[in-house]
Amino acid sequence: MKLFKLLSVAMSILLLSACASTSKMNAKKLPKGVKIAKGVELPRDIELAYYIPKSLSEESFYLNKYKTRVNTGPALKTGVEDALSVYFKSRKAFDRTSQEKFGLLLDLEPKWSFEYPNVKMTMKFNVFDSRMSNIHSGEKEFKVNFGHIGNDAAFYNVSLRAAQLVVVDIINKFKPSAATYPAEFAMSDVDVVKLANTEKPYSSGTGFYINESGQVLTAAHVLRKCLYTEVNKDGESHVAHTIADSTLLDLAVIEGKGKVERFLPFRTKQEIFLGEQVTNVGFPLQGVLAQSPNLTRGNVSSRKGLKGDVANFQFSAPIQPGSSGGPVVSDGGELLGLAVSTLNYKALVENGSLPQNVNFALDAQYIAKFLNKHEITFTEVEPNLEGNIRISNDAALTSVVQLNCYQ
Repeated sequence: MKLFKLLSVAMSILLLSACASTSKMNAKKLPKGVKIAKGVELPRDIELAYYIPKSLSEESFYLNKYKTRVNTGPALKTGVEDALSVYFKSRKAFDRTSQEKFGLLLDLEPKWSFEYPNVKMTMKFNVFDSRMSNIHSGEKEFKVNFGHIGNDAAFYNVSLRAAQLVVVDIINKFKPSAATYPAEFAMSDVDVVKLANTEKPYSSGTGFYINESGQVLTAAHVLRKCLYTEVNKDGESHVAHTIADSTLLDLAVIEGKGKVERFLPFRTKQEIFLGEQVTNVGFPLQGVLAQSPNLTRGNVSSRKGLKGDVANFQFSAPIQPGSSGGPVVSDGGELLGLAVSTLNYKALVENGSLPQNVNFALDAQYIAKFLNKHEITFTEVEPNLEGNIRISNDAALTSVVQLNCYQ
């Protein structure tokens, strides 16, 4: 009987712990021992902008051990927003295209860690005034019981609490108001390099010069989550932003730094010949392969893409992750297309097939229509049917650039 009572108490404690960790905490209550200084009026009337890296605010991942998916990104985003809403009358997620002005800009760099049975949030932060001077930096952390693995409340709770610690630190230190930190600077004028983690690119891809102005063409998905993009060519680099894009075509053009001597021309009428030899250049698997361009050879194996897609054509030059956005170039040195994807080999192998070098490029005729629509110049030349591998390789290598995406 005594053993039964002990087991009952233990089960009750476990159940209480699970309930606490699977329900969302109240955003109006601060962690134990944390207080806003006396006499500070809430909510503050300052115009606050805040930045969370896009990949972190959308992140989710599958835990094989528990056979479930956890949505850390939405939980993080909601937790931070709820924490800020209690203490600031006006708060806006940072948008580099917005003309709205801010008094303070809060730059957040959250990081998850798992110490079973707890999940911990470490939140580094920087505070910028409206002139983009860094007036405060720090780091706060909080951890909660993981609770039921299929419930995202633990991720919300730890994000909420860590954000609250950051907010209390800022309010107690500066007592910010619209009078002391007036909104004088537009988000569109912010030097985004100051917000990003510049230690390591979030991702990388490939692009190439499309005209003598040095404008760069690439695949839109390469840039989708970038706060800013760094264009690298022959040891030199510059920060650039997108000036035109299309999700439908998966195309984007990045502004150029200045005039260039070499760029890729189109064929007149953008004609493609089945079976012709092609060169593809890219910067795949950065951190694994060399930093120099990776060149591969193959041929046009079909004028259509997957399931008869007329916008794409199939080519056999091998590509790897990071090659997206790279040019597919004829032996005459003309642009035939832009590498956008490769076949999902894993799914096919599971079905008993083992395909090789089945890759797809957006046909140059659709690229030309996109460029015309956005009034971006390009050059057309008559097909050089007497070309060779040297011409193709030289044209591709001299026009290709590496793109690094930073958050």
